[in-house]
Amino acid sequence: MTPPSFEEFLFLSADLTAFEETDLLGTGMGHEYLAKVRGACGDEVVNALLDAHRAARADAAGEGGSRAQSPLDRDLFDRALRHRVFSDDRLGPVARNVIKLWYAGMWYALPPEWIDRYGAHAAVETSTVTAASYQEGLLWRAIGANPPGAKAPGYGSWAHPPRIAERYLKGATR
Repeated sequence: MTPPSFEEFLFLSADLTAFEETDLLGTGMGHEYLAKVRGACGDEVVNALLDAHRAARADAAGEGGSRAQSPLDRDLFDRALRHRVFSDDRLGPVARNVIKLWYAGMWYALPPEWIDRYGAHAAVETSTVTAASYQEGLLWRAIGANPPGAKAPGYGSWAHPPRIAERYLKGATR
């Protein structure tokens, strides 16, 4: 079996997290996260997730689903991801864990039902990836804050509330 492609994993991660690939690369965690997902779920599941993501993009692009950043119908892509990935019993929990992995820097144990059905690997354990994964979690960038105990922002910065970028609010008011 061919090992999962880092570039495809990064492309999937960008679509799942709503961060650009360059932002994800900037964390320096991409290779470690792919290794963690592979170790937890196995290459077969990771490749199936990447295939489903590629198919969802193809559904939304109306063509062969090329990796090019061709204009996608975002609503159609959202529906395709929900259908092909998130509603799938095998792929949905893994995709949700990939999101949590990027945002929180933690791999959370997959549900017991998933493990019983698809195998244990290392999916049964909740664990950190590296010491840096907490500091590099996308959560901190999304809310415009620094991780407590790391990346000191400077004197007096606590006097200002975190700023949430408009792109994350999706129509909600502050």
